[in-house]
Amino acid sequence: MHKPLFLFVIPVAFAALAIAQISDDEYRTLMQSNAANVAAVRDATDTPAAAPAANKLVDTFTKVAAYWKAKDMADAVTFADSARAAAKAIADGQGDKAENLMKLQQQCGGCHMAHRAGGRGNFTFK
Repeated sequence: MHKPLFLFVIPVAFAALAIAQISDDEYRTLMQSNAANVAAVRDATDTPAAAPAANKLVDTFTKVAAYWKAKDMADAVTFADSARAAAKAIADGQGDKAENLMKLQQQCGGCHMAHRAGGRGNFTFK
């Protein structure tokens, strides 16, 4: 009786740790890494060359979605999920790279308008 429960609880515990909330400082670091990865995707000569940076964006937006989910900000979670989907499409070579990059950047802009305040070097959260 206890073995099936144990086999269920352990994976759930590891999954919870994998998406544990990140701190505001970690979030800022993730956001700052996006510029370089977006530029690498944009400047890549073809889709396979864009895949490593796109995969980094997939990982980043997975963490970003978890961050906003913990703060119960559904619209920000939707922005992050949509950005992750566009980055995943680029990484997987699905669709047009430029079109998917535009979708990703639109999600970034929407979230920034809704949840970012302050100016360059001194951004805060709304």
